[in-house]
Amino acid sequence: MRAFVVCIIFCISCCLPYAARGEDAIVDSVSVRLSFLRGVSELDSALCGNNNTLRRLNDVFADSAYVINSVSVRGSASPEGVFGENNTLASLRSATLAQVVGDIADVDTLRSGIDWDMLSGMLESCQEEWAPKAIEIIDNTPIWVIRENRVVDSRIRRLKRLERGKAWEYMDTIFFPGMRYAYCCITRSKKMQDQIPMSAADASVVESEEPVEITPPIYVAESQDYTSVVPSPGPKVKFAVKSNLLYDAALTPNLGIEAEFGDSWSVSADWMCAWWGKRNVHRFWRVYGGELELRRWWHSRAGEMSLTGHHAGVYCQMLTYDLGFGSRGYQGDRWSHAVGLSYGYSLPLGRYFNIDFSIGIGYLWGEYKKYHIEDNCYVWRSTNNRRWFGPTKAEVSIVYVIGGKADKKGGVL
Repeated sequence: MRAFVVCIIFCISCCLPYAARGEDAIVDSVSVRLSFLRGVSELDSALCGNNNTLRRLNDVFADSAYVINSVSVRGSASPEGVFGENNTLASLRSATLAQVVGDIADVDTLRSGIDWDMLSGMLESCQEEWAPKAIEIIDNTPIWVIRENRVVDSRIRRLKRLERGKAWEYMDTIFFPGMRYAYCCITRSKKMQDQIPMSAADASVVESEEPVEITPPIYVAESQDYTSVVPSPGPKVKFAVKSNLLYDAALTPNLGIEAEFGDSWSVSADWMCAWWGKRNVHRFWRVYGGELELRRWWHSRAGEMSLTGHHAGVYCQMLTYDLGFGSRGYQGDRWSHAVGLSYGYSLPLGRYFNIDFSIGIGYLWGEYKKYHIEDNCYVWRSTNNRRWFGPTKAEVSIVYVIGGKADKKGGVL
């Protein structure tokens, strides 16, 4: 019996070191983050400490004291720009980081997109008065607000309108740069080789191991397809063609094109040309010229779409004319010019059409000639300079939006 007890104690004492070694086994995780410029998925090693991050990754994978268990990557983009393109950009950033470590370990690519939790955390530490309202919008407003199968509002739109855009400008400057990243999480277990006897051959192999160097890629392989992960992005610029019905009613055909860019700006160019005349009665209606206008748009309510709502702008005009009324006429054979400020409202008429009301007040100057008819001849009477300050523009235009009106962050309606 005594011999049996001694044997049991001896076995337990032999097993204790191995049990202790199992309890001492260490599992930890390492996380790193690479930063990116706005709208870019290519890696810049000189940006925001990326070079140090790459060295850190190299040290982690080269550390022979640990075994890599798993590697996961995720990308993020800031919320400005087109929603679909932001998600695509986040996926491409994730792929860039996956390509950095892909030759060393199997990588699990997580779903990428806008990191709203990160933005909420930033806002919690923000001292601005509007910060709680911004957090409430993020927590309680869906990405898209849909009613009757139509997008009528969005989380990003409400954030943009908070404090008349001042909150968005602040976040764009302070918070958004930090949201342009790719994140990598590495879990690893510590080896216990110091407690495991090694042969001389095994020791020579370990001593000969060299650190694995990580070389950042210059570009992301184009063969990778992310269209299954993110929605198709909408166009950056929305175009429309239009015609001023007032000019049409005055028998002056005209055509204009307008391009919306950014979130609330557009530029338009218009041209008109009328070349009517009856020489036998000396009646002429000849006008041609054009206009350029830069507009700033405001949307008075949620759900308003591209090129709709209130707008104000600055414009310039140039035209020539020859107007004859039987016995007398006026001819501006040199360009007359005008500059001014405009205000108007564009009313949506469905998916593709708007009707735009606008008026402009400015200054017009130019030279014109007066003439009259004598014995079927056009006799010059005088040359005059025209100087006019007042209304120089009136517009009731029918507008066709190419491709249909869209929400500001994507999603054609």
